[in-house]
Amino acid sequence: MSADGRLVLVVEDSGADATLIRLAFNRAGFENRIQTAASVEDGLDYLVGRGRYEDRIRFPFPSLIILDHKMPGDGWPIIEWVRQRSEMALLPLVVFSGSDNPNHQRKALELGANAYHIKPTEFAAFNEVVRRIGEFWLRGV
Repeated sequence: MSADGRLVLVVEDSGADATLIRLAFNRAGFENRIQTAASVEDGLDYLVGRGRYEDRIRFPFPSLIILDHKMPGDGWPIIEWVRQRSEMALLPLVVFSGSDNPNHQRKALELGANAYHIKPTEFAAFNEVVRRIGEFWLRGV
């Protein structure tokens, strides 16, 4: 884990995209720890601290959530769940999706996401978006 104890929870059903996000954070010079959850249920388990995530020393509460809403079961419930809890009111939640549908963007923001970024298909652009997410939400913290 990073010296400042921050963690990024990436809720992403694509193992390849989760790996790219991890690599992009490393390339950008962030020492933050990345924890991935491959489904909505796994992400909620992590946030609640249940099941295999009970140990909050090994699995600390995140400082940032990066969510792909386009998953089986949809990622929207995570945004709703987080925003219904007063103790998570200030937790940054960024949607990082392959969808450029304006209705998806609008819905994410209406539900309480802090930002919506479309996943670029080019590797350099992907790295740049992840770097900017880190710069804004982690270095500014």
